[in-house]
Amino acid sequence: MLANANLINGLIILVVMILCYLFILIPFLIYYAIQHMRSPQLILLPEEDWGDYLTGKCRAEADWSQTNQFVAVGVYRWQQNYIIVWENDSLATFFQTTLSPYGRFHSFTTIFEESNTLITANDREALIFPAPPGRYVQSFGVEQTGILNEKHQVAIEDLKRVKRLELAEEFPEFEESYLAGLRQQHEFVRSVFFYPIRGIWWYHVGRRVKYNRPIDLEHVIFEN
Repeated sequence: MLANANLINGLIILVVMILCYLFILIPFLIYYAIQHMRSPQLILLPEEDWGDYLTGKCRAEADWSQTNQFVAVGVYRWQQNYIIVWENDSLATFFQTTLSPYGRFHSFTTIFEESNTLITANDREALIFPAPPGRYVQSFGVEQTGILNEKHQVAIEDLKRVKRLELAEEFPEFEESYLAGLRQQHEFVRSVFFYPIRGIWWYHVGRRVKYNRPIDLEHVIFEN
């Protein structure tokens, strides 16, 4: 009888822990993350400190960037992350390497006219939040920068064909573009009714369903 009682108590505690994780912790984390997008700040490291990243920690990415006509823009700090950025203004594209406590991640961001953007990342977290109109996000489990870029280029051509998008003629500064994207994401998610609760689905299901899948062209076609 005692063993059965202990088992039942253990199961009750386990269920309570799962419910707290789902309905308290995840909504809180979603709310916390969105609040941090409200007034985002990037800290540009002094240029003399870039070498530790461009010739050290991110040497492979720096070599790839140089080979593909991307020029170093800077090394930034965003919360606990360090973001190393290269740009190719003829392609209106930024290439980012993010060093975070959770790993190393890469992404390409292309800016189109009328504030449309395409982001191709290899971080599943990039897919947590629903994207605002005109912001297209895809993410793949790809470590090789060249392969990730190929997937990005395919999506660019798809958007040009389907949406008749054109690359931005006036390529913005990285900091301006990055912070504007965070603020846009903040405003859009805040407009979603009960967004911290909806975040349970986004976190556990949405980002997994969209991972390793290109942007949904059918949705793009019918987007206003």
